[in-house]
Amino acid sequence: MRKLNRILVPTDFSDGSRKAYAYAESLLKVFGGKVDMINVIPTIRYLHESMKKVGYPFSLDQDVYPHIVEDTEENVKVELQNYFSEAHYGEVIVKTGRKAYELILEQAQSGDYDLIVMGAQGTHADHIIRGHVTEKVIRYSRIPVLSVSGSVMPESTGNILVPTDFSDFSLKAVLPAAIMAGRLNSEITLFNVRELHGSEPDDDIERNEDQLRTFRKKVAAKLEAFLSERPKAKLKLVNGEKDTFTLHLERDDEKYQIPMKVEQVRGISAHYEIVDYAEEHADMIVIATHGRSGLAHMFMGSTSEKVVQWAKIPVLTTRPKEMVKGR
Repeated sequence: MRKLNRILVPTDFSDGSRKAYAYAESLLKVFGGKVDMINVIPTIRYLHESMKKVGYPFSLDQDVYPHIVEDTEENVKVELQNYFSEAHYGEVIVKTGRKAYELILEQAQSGDYDLIVMGAQGTHADHIIRGHVTEKVIRYSRIPVLSVSGSVMPESTGNILVPTDFSDFSLKAVLPAAIMAGRLNSEITLFNVRELHGSEPDDDIERNEDQLRTFRKKVAAKLEAFLSERPKAKLKLVNGEKDTFTLHLERDDEKYQIPMKVEQVRGISAHYEIVDYAEEHADMIVIATHGRSGLAHMFMGSTSEKVVQWAKIPVLTTRPKEMVKGR
């Protein structure tokens, strides 16, 4: 990924959505590419139907919304010009509809986008968790979504956290994490939570250096086996001294050597431990998501959704291709 050819940035003109602008602009300075901005004007179906019944001499669709769309396009254009450099200008897109997330996803699917970057909170979101629209876009998007909260910029990203239960599914977040880490000169922490209520008797990892070293070697072997089955990824893990690893990435004409470490903690709640660790030690989380509900008993189902909701740092969610095909 030498370039982010096109990224999509949704906006509702709120402070929450504007937090994504600076982050997107910084990413474009690193990766290159253009930004399209989209705003969705909410329609009021019941008001529209009531006006028809009463017989008002004007139509929302024909007489009202076109003027709102025109004004909104100008406002979005001002946002684009005020927050992005001219070299990154893309299209201004304004749509009308009842469900903003559906229209954002429709645009993302119809366009040739590499990434959606959006604020974690919009106009009506709670001050802590990610907003309804952002959560829905993350759940159903077929392309990676980077939700932004706080003021950490890409150039300040020193550590990228990749939560994993060591399944092949969760390890597929390693490639997008490596691409980000390579360009941003970051390291990667492969992070596992050993939930106390679900431990296997023969997996009793105590907090001493010898056993942690053994655990990390097992993880490295698992990751090496995973990468060896996917030669197109062009990733290679090299063991270093003192339990350190280097992840070698080759993409097009680029080569990176990314420091990587493995951490495991014990706790009752996986998502709580991930968010807590990230708040102290990471600047971005990259996590695989199923993009569907009803996965309450699967780590990368319910846990990833909760991490997305509560994390206070940027979260990049990615859906493996087979999950996209399976929808």
